[in-house]
Amino acid sequence: MKKLICLLLLITLSLGLVCCVPSGDETKLRIGYLTGPTGMGMAKLISDDAENGKYIFTKYADTTAAKADLAAGKVDIICLPTNEAAMYYSTAAHPVKVLAINCLNSLYLLSAGKEKVTSLSELEGRTVYTCKNGTPRVILEHIISKLGLDITVSYEINGKELVKPQDVSTYLTTGELPYAVIPEPLVTSTLLTIAKNADESVVYTVDIDLADEWADFCDTPIAMGCLLANADMLTKNKATVDSFLSEYKASVDYIANPDNLDSAANYIVETGIMAAVPAAKKALQNLGSSICYIDGADMKNTLVAFYSALKMTQPVDDFYYEK
Repeated sequence: MKKLICLLLLITLSLGLVCCVPSGDETKLRIGYLTGPTGMGMAKLISDDAENGKYIFTKYADTTAAKADLAAGKVDIICLPTNEAAMYYSTAAHPVKVLAINCLNSLYLLSAGKEKVTSLSELEGRTVYTCKNGTPRVILEHIISKLGLDITVSYEINGKELVKPQDVSTYLTTGELPYAVIPEPLVTSTLLTIAKNADESVVYTVDIDLADEWADFCDTPIAMGCLLANADMLTKNKATVDSFLSEYKASVDYIANPDNLDSAANYIVETGIMAAVPAAKKALQNLGSSICYIDGADMKNTLVAFYSALKMTQPVDDFYYEK
């Protein structure tokens, strides 16, 4: 009887130990992507992974939620604007590393009416609206400062803050903003929404690619977006992260290749980054080589020059990841 009791105890203990073994999901990389240009290059990988389940992907509409989940340990890697990545590095309670740049340029000035604006200098004494968070405001303010222009940058209208690019888009569709700066693919989706509304009083033209204005005083492109990772996770799972980065680069190369325009647009819609294939195709054509993958020394050199141009506090060397 004693032997039987002991045997039952051993079986119970063994079952308890089995139940404590981490599930498969806990060993997978958890990756957050944004519904904007920084998420577009990941679309094929997200779609392909739906079949083999190597990763856990989470879609975010804004950077605030993505950063909060990274800080709470709910995700391991997130897409983030480059300026926010540097600020997160300097203030976070846990170490992080930037893995790759995934988006260059992609900011455009939209103006109301049919008269085309050919240069920001034509907007002296006027107000240009953009969002409070992310890179658009930082880039716009820097260009205006470098060019010595008297232009007001605002992220508030009717007492309401324009926190994210989507907030700017909402007011564009009602024709309330005379001039605004937003990124692709939001430029395309906003103009299509305006066209569907069939309100002839709301007319916007895409007038200026801010990359052209930026190039007047800086040889380095506008580094818009990047991948930011929890450094402790990275140390423990380096081989897994490196494998992911290789797959991610292949996805970016596929999405950015104009020969794959139709299928790339389908992937972008399937993953919820954009709502319609025609809009996704138009946005991809406008973005061109802006969707990119840059890592290692090239990434570091680009970001160091970019942060220097913006006079931001430079992260130290351990911020930059190398395979």
